[in-house]
Amino acid sequence: MVPAGVRRLDARGFGLVELAVVLSLLGILALLAAPTMLGLWRDATLRAAAEELAGAVGHGRLLAISLNAAVCVSVAGGVVRFGQARGASCSGGELGAPGAQPIRLAGAARVSGAAVVFTHLGAATPAGSYAVTDPASGRGHRVVVAVSGRVSVQ
Repeated sequence: MVPAGVRRLDARGFGLVELAVVLSLLGILALLAAPTMLGLWRDATLRAAAEELAGAVGHGRLLAISLNAAVCVSVAGGVVRFGQARGASCSGGELGAPGAQPIRLAGAARVSGAAVVFTHLGAATPAGSYAVTDPASGRGHRVVVAVSGRVSVQ
């Protein structure tokens, strides 16, 4: 049985004025939230670019260990390249090994930093860092390569 109070409710629905008020409030909230959401999206994109670069540099370390040879990791124009190394410097020659193809980084973040050479044991000589910056906002992250070969994002 349906209670008497429920039967007396008007079942016509919402009027045009109520719908207009709700839609205008939702529009205002969307306008207020848009800049914050864009900022969060840019920060997440920049962090992802730094993580992607860290993974590519770590791949160079793994190549050095697996090939039992020194490997030079350099970044230019959004492309990570793996090359031959002599001592603590890059010799300039491409590394002709499986898995040593250049890695193109996704996104529009700018990357700068000097080449890092990994020894056959995975240590970096010299240690270094790469700066990953967003061209629109100027914010950035650093990908740090420690002497031990550990690659981290800061």
